[in-house]
Amino acid sequence: MLDIFVYPVSGIMKLWHLLTHHFFDEQTAWLVSIVLLVLTVRSLIAPLTWYSVKAGRISALLRPRKAALPTATTPEEFQANQDAIDAMHKEHDYNPAIGCLPPLIMLPVFLGLYQVVLRMARPTFNGSIGFITAEEVDSFRDTMLNGVPIPAFISMPDSWATDLAVDPALVREKALPWLVLAIAFTVINLCISTTRSFWTTDFNSKLTRRVFILMLILIPFIPILLWSLAMNGPIPLAVIFYWFCTNLFTLSLTIVCQIALAKNYPLTDEVHNMRRESITDFREFRKLPSAEKKEHKAATKAENKKTAEIRREANKIRMAKRREERQAKLAQKKKANTKDSAEEVENADVKDSDVQKTGD
Repeated sequence: MLDIFVYPVSGIMKLWHLLTHHFFDEQTAWLVSIVLLVLTVRSLIAPLTWYSVKAGRISALLRPRKAALPTATTPEEFQANQDAIDAMHKEHDYNPAIGCLPPLIMLPVFLGLYQVVLRMARPTFNGSIGFITAEEVDSFRDTMLNGVPIPAFISMPDSWATDLAVDPALVREKALPWLVLAIAFTVINLCISTTRSFWTTDFNSKLTRRVFILMLILIPFIPILLWSLAMNGPIPLAVIFYWFCTNLFTLSLTIVCQIALAKNYPLTDEVHNMRRESITDFREFRKLPSAEKKEHKAATKAENKKTAEIRREANKIRMAKRREERQAKLAQKKKANTKDSAEEVENADVKDSDVQKTGD
């Protein structure tokens, strides 16, 4: 499945190598190709990243206006609220569904990018990779970074080190700076993203609250995972260098997006007040006795059930209204077609009459 994304990514890398090997030696050209590959692929999907970040910020800015809408007790009131929300979305050119698409699109692209570099650097992999031929793969594996072959990895067996003619201690010494920088970029990026999420999280919502808690857990977990993989797994130096490049790009893009959000979509006092109130409400809820918590949860569940019933009824009314509108349009179109046909027949009769008079 990943081969679908391996082919375009490998094609971009091969193109950059063909262009750069005229200006650099063969080994440097491959290293430059990794950098340019990351820049190209990540730049192409950078607009999706920005759209996703912007959608999240617009959603937070609209939250106070949505909260100010009256509580719907009938399907008609619910539909009126929904019409008001749709008007808000249209005003800000915001689509909640489309805001979820960028991560789904970017994930397979990231996997394809990672797979190309990983396969090319693995000494045990033979053959072509997408558009990159087996000979070019061998040339890639001869590349040195700081005096170490890029297929080498920190935990590789002594037999592999002998085949690559490299000292395992040297591999560790040269790989650690790239690894530490890659992890540092990742941690900084996670901290910025988590802070941005904190400013817009509604702690009264179980889903958003749990997502924020998950982000907090990932801050120490991701660095530990990357360190463990690099120190104990078959992660070549080429992949560590790739981590360095892509995490540096991600951090740079995150900073640019954060500056753009602060300038174009600054958070209002209403958003900050709602967040503070949600934190206070959540803390007070945690202090409640177990019995009161159960009562609160039961009341919330009953209220959500009632809202869901009202929503279903409103949806039925909206669908019926749409069917009526479609039928009215079809009837109007049919009437117009009938009128046009009648006019054509009438014009044809007039034309035949004129021809007959001319003949007489």
